[in-house]
Amino acid sequence: MKQRKQQLGFPRTVLLIEIERRCAAERCNERNRIGLTKPEAHAYRGFTCARCERWHDDVLSERDVPDWWEELAVTGLHALRPPAEGDDQPTHDAGEVVARMSAAWRTRAADTAFAADAADAETRGA
Repeated sequence: MKQRKQQLGFPRTVLLIEIERRCAAERCNERNRIGLTKPEAHAYRGFTCARCERWHDDVLSERDVPDWWEELAVTGLHALRPPAEGDDQPTHDAGEVVARMSAAWRTRAADTAFAADAADAETRGA
């Protein structure tokens, strides 16, 4: 009788960025390298030091994610974050922004497709 080999399954997610932060504790100053996927980048509020296990509030800046900054900023970095304790800022409805962006994208895609069809028709006619 053959025995089956057990296989390990690992979920595959695309790494968006890797950031490096230093622990602010005077005696620690450990370098922490943090890998983030796109959903994690949206929800990023800080990190726990790997050495002293202290929490440090932190946010991403344009320097951290230059290629994705506009997309993250437009879709609202704060939209998916739970409000921090003591936050008096009103929460924003990300649904409206996403709906507007989706409508604009569909309009742009339709315009691009129309222009491509017109160019093809001119090429075939010439």
